[in-house]
Amino acid sequence: MKRKIFLGISVALMMFAFCGAVAAKPENGAETVVAKVENEVITQRDIDILIDSLDPQMAAVYRSPEARGALIEELINSRLFVIKGIEEGVDKSPEYIDEIERFKKHILMRVTIDKMLEKVIVEDSEAKKFYDENPSQFSQPEQVHAKHILVSDEAEMEKVLADMRDGTTFEEAAEKYSACPSKANGGDLGFFGKGQMVPEFEKAAFETDVGEISGPVKTQFGVHIIKVEAKTPESTVPYEEVADQLKAYLLNQKRAEAYQAELMQLREKHNIERTVPASE
Repeated sequence: MKRKIFLGISVALMMFAFCGAVAAKPENGAETVVAKVENEVITQRDIDILIDSLDPQMAAVYRSPEARGALIEELINSRLFVIKGIEEGVDKSPEYIDEIERFKKHILMRVTIDKMLEKVIVEDSEAKKFYDENPSQFSQPEQVHAKHILVSDEAEMEKVLADMRDGTTFEEAAEKYSACPSKANGGDLGFFGKGQMVPEFEKAAFETDVGEISGPVKTQFGVHIIKVEAKTPESTVPYEEVADQLKAYLLNQKRAEAYQAELMQLREKHNIERTVPASE
């Protein structure tokens, strides 16, 4: 795993070196200089840019102060090789110039797309309209909050019921007898909706009244008794609770549509010649 992480860092540093062969200078002295190699400085912003260039999982590893220190050392190493390349004239070589031209085109494409998509926004009214017109997508199904006790067979369940008739609470009996990990919480399963439990268990849970305990229910896992704590009817999730996620969803959708629309216009506008057939 560590080898893969540092391979990712090395690739990111190679890409970073194309962009930062000339050291970034602090703007108005506001950026913190974390290291200096000859006359080139490495700033806190350089570290941030490098972390942001990594994939999200790897970036999360390097956001701690300790890991950022390792990145400083890696950036120092990259600066040393940049200096060596300049001293040996590698920056004048055809290979370097070709790579720079390819990379410049890639960056130009990315920045052009980013600027185009910056214009795409989602108004609150658009999100609210989608919410109002698609109520089924925001429905909260009926749910039940239940506790249960699971044992192997009817004989074992009779021991449980006998203990409860003698005054043992449902929760105490769950801790003592239940074979389910939920025993640690008195058999509590929390809220669940239809389709989340095996059919026999679900039917008994939804048919049992709040505050009541079901009769023994046999499933593929064994024999249960179920105590229903609460029920919530089918409802609609309030707009305020989903507004941010909905706007993000619609924004991604609009950006994809804008990208495809612009791409179609560009394909119609410019001459394209292929030496091999386009893939279907």
